[in-house]
Amino acid sequence: MNNTVLIWIALPLLLGLALVTIQRFRRLSTILATIIPLLLAGSALLFSGGLNLQIIGRVFTLSDSFQVFGRTIQITADQLRILALLYFLCFLWNLISGMFDVGRWFNSLSLVITALWGAVQFISPFLYSAVVIELIALISTPLLSPRGTPARNGVIRFLSMQTLALPLILLSGWMVSGIETSPSAESLVLRGSLLVIAGFSLWAGIFPVHSWLPMLTEETHPWIITFLQTIMQIGLALFFLAFLNHFAWLRNLDGLTQVLKWIGSLCVVSAGVMLVFQRKLSRVLGYIYLAGTGYIVLAMASTQQGPLELISLMLLPLTFSYWSLGFTFSALRQALDSEILDYDELVGLVWRYPRISILLVASLLNSFGMPLFSLFPSRRIILGIVATESLPIRLFISVGILGMVLMLLRLLSVILQPPPDVGQDKVESPLLVLPVALILLLMLVGGLFPQFFSAPLNGLLVSFQNLLK
Repeated sequence: MNNTVLIWIALPLLLGLALVTIQRFRRLSTILATIIPLLLAGSALLFSGGLNLQIIGRVFTLSDSFQVFGRTIQITADQLRILALLYFLCFLWNLISGMFDVGRWFNSLSLVITALWGAVQFISPFLYSAVVIELIALISTPLLSPRGTPARNGVIRFLSMQTLALPLILLSGWMVSGIETSPSAESLVLRGSLLVIAGFSLWAGIFPVHSWLPMLTEETHPWIITFLQTIMQIGLALFFLAFLNHFAWLRNLDGLTQVLKWIGSLCVVSAGVMLVFQRKLSRVLGYIYLAGTGYIVLAMASTQQGPLELISLMLLPLTFSYWSLGFTFSALRQALDSEILDYDELVGLVWRYPRISILLVASLLNSFGMPLFSLFPSRRIILGIVATESLPIRLFISVGILGMVLMLLRLLSVILQPPPDVGQDKVESPLLVLPVALILLLMLVGGLFPQFFSAPLNGLLVSFQNLLK
């Protein structure tokens, strides 16, 4: 097996399917699902400097392309860092998945989904990536709607949006051939660009087609939905960058940067405004993802000022932010024995579960990009760039941030109230001190020393040569 595609796409797919056969052995499945992506991420970093590696006098050389049904999947050394990031994400979510009741399919399907998101980045022609994304949505269904439970509205709406995006991307692919043969055809360029943006908007849940996001986070276990949404958000961001890198007609389109800035600012302001009126933490998680998408779009629109270093700077802190939110919400759901996490259930939380409360507030501050936390450096750069924009965009971003602050103040007023006399709560494990302290430390280190998170991703986007110019 001396091919990059076979090692980092085909092999994890087969191993993920093999884990299905041992799903009843939960501990073994979790251990294997943790070790496998870690080894894949480490080996991807090892070969990212070149596909020739000398070990104990032997030279190992990997080929970088593979043909499947007449289609080409090519993974060069420069692109292996992207796979390393995706598999490291899979490792993080499998590492402590045994602490929560995430179902017996999580370990195997998480590995399969990660491998498919890796394949999305490198399939040529790109039309087949759209088909793979639809396949990922279908494979995610057993995690979103476990066996024996009826399919809820959020799952149905999610699958509907993913399916609606497919024909839009396929139609834009049909137009690409016409644009490439006649790049001066302005009508084709405009229609193709609109279809691409509409397709990605449906995929990512961009405002105003985001309604499935809070519905899905309300209906699904926090550990599962944070994994699925994080890898989807990062996978789509990288895929869109590859799209821009490959197609000059889209990259050089007049007004594209301004359109992206408006889309990003609308996501941030809508998330901030809706957060103020939420009474369920589970729905809050959905709007945090909407705001995160908005900031990623703003970062893409700022590549001319930034280039791609800004996106590299924010990817690991963003992943860590979602991971800490998933851990906090899952621990809170387990402690309260509640699937909804309504504000009424959080009254007096500081007195009942002080460690989880501290982590909850810190995780929200981090996800909102507040000073001293790991997301602050990238958010500060984005806000600095936005400050030079038109008044409406600046106003939208300001209102969005204000909404996030008001939501946090409202939550604090709830959890700081005297606890109600509702009987005996579950005892908070003293062992939580270690993970809480470690997560808080990483948040602060990432905020004070941004290179802590950015250094591992040096060269991540070097394969996007056209965007580096």
